[in-house]
Amino acid sequence: MISLILLFLGVVGAHVPRVNKEGVIKNLPVGQGSTAGSSSVLIVGGREARPGEFPWQVSLQYVSGGVLKHNCGGVIIDETHIVTATHCEYSRYQVVAGALNIQQNETSQQRIDALRFIPHPEFTIFLRNDIAVITLSSRLMFNDRVKTLRLPPANANPVGQSCVVSGWGNANPSGDSPPIYPDELQAVNLTVINNEDCQERLSESYIDETMICTNDPAGGKDKCSGDSGGPLVCTDSDGPYLLGIVSWGKRPCGQAHLAGVYSRVTQNLYRFHI
Repeated sequence: MISLILLFLGVVGAHVPRVNKEGVIKNLPVGQGSTAGSSSVLIVGGREARPGEFPWQVSLQYVSGGVLKHNCGGVIIDETHIVTATHCEYSRYQVVAGALNIQQNETSQQRIDALRFIPHPEFTIFLRNDIAVITLSSRLMFNDRVKTLRLPPANANPVGQSCVVSGWGNANPSGDSPPIYPDELQAVNLTVINNEDCQERLSESYIDETMICTNDPAGGKDKCSGDSGGPLVCTDSDGPYLLGIVSWGKRPCGQAHLAGVYSRVTQNLYRFHI
């Protein structure tokens, strides 16, 4: 049976609480990138990222058992704002920028507490408008490891283009035990497909204009659970831009006849005044 999976570590097993008060996370040890009881999976069939290759990528971490654990990804869009998925909602994240290996306290890392988590006002349980903005409690310092990612052109529609997804987590494509935790940031290239094709591949679900999809024609490559909130990055003549935010998919990951679904940034981010 193919099952629907949300793509963050807290859906099953981690039980991240939804706290609506501002909080502070300080001086806690770095923990494992997922929880042993989670059914989550992350980049399937990918490769290790190079240092500074994805300087806009962040890890959203929360406290569990006295250590910080990775829960979702996110994208830097300016010095004080991160874009992620609404279904990753949690108000007490520590945002880690400049990381390659989230099991180490690298000198390139900047750790800043989230000040507030702002979900999309029209988010639904069917994962329409699955995008959110995190306001940071202080500014990021930009360098070769920490940079913004350009927002997409209004008419961005790179169907047929090979774009890249990045993230951390369990790389077991079945989504089951034993979990496989890559310490270093992973990346995979996937092909953007049109929504009609995506709807046919995910016939039991509903794909609408707030979503965009990818597929690996040969199978074996995918983003998967644990990747939520991370970027789908495409390129045009002006360079890389943020096309989508990792949202959901179906298990097992990496099946050639299925598709992965992202929140379409051109449709969703305009609702935020930042």
